[in-house]
Amino acid sequence: MDDAAAKGKLEAVQWLHANRQEGCTTAVMDNAAANGHLEVVKWLQPNRSEGCSSNAMDFAAANGHLDIVQWLHLNTSAG
Repeated sequence: MDDAAAKGKLEAVQWLHANRQEGCTTAVMDNAAANGHLEVVKWLQPNRSEGCSSNAMDFAAANGHLDIVQWLHLNTSAG
């Protein structure tokens, strides 16, 4: 799931969530944010318990993903 989220593959993330237990770490949202995948980040927040670290916002900002920085600020404890 980490790899699918990092690549922005929302349908794969959703399938893995429904059908598998392994392969999802606390880096899942950090990596999706870092790579600019807002829809994946939005889906992960209410559906997964791993959450994100402060790295999610830092990585998103460093890579120019202002929309993700703003969303994380409003919707997670990372903000």
